[in-house]
Amino acid sequence: MTQKLTICTTCKFSKESAFDRNGKTGGETLRNKLEILRDKRGTRLNIVGHECLWACKHSCAVLLEDEKRTGYLAGYFAPEDNDAQSILDWCEAHDRTEDGNVPFVEWPHGMRGHFIARIPGKDAAKTS
Repeated sequence: MTQKLTICTTCKFSKESAFDRNGKTGGETLRNKLEILRDKRGTRLNIVGHECLWACKHSCAVLLEDEKRTGYLAGYFAPEDNDAQSILDWCEAHDRTEDGNVPFVEWPHGMRGHFIARIPGKDAAKTS
């Protein structure tokens, strides 16, 4: 299974400003930090950008998904190294699962309180 992490590229840099002093949005900055960290770790996570995930009150927002497992929309991140570390730790914990459901005790501390929605994988949807 191949994970994909989508970063909202239009998320603000901070509550006060949409852009940093270099003209980058918070989403663009967070994506860059995640890509650098992913490459340092040598993980196979596919990181992509997308304009507006419609979670503007929750920026910076990210969406983790793959073909079969439960995915997650999360937000309220800052475009900082600590948040990038927590997001990547979460992706690695998710990748170790069969169904995408990471036990709470394995959640990185920096991910707690950031989840917005669980998204069923294509094969994860069950009828009642």
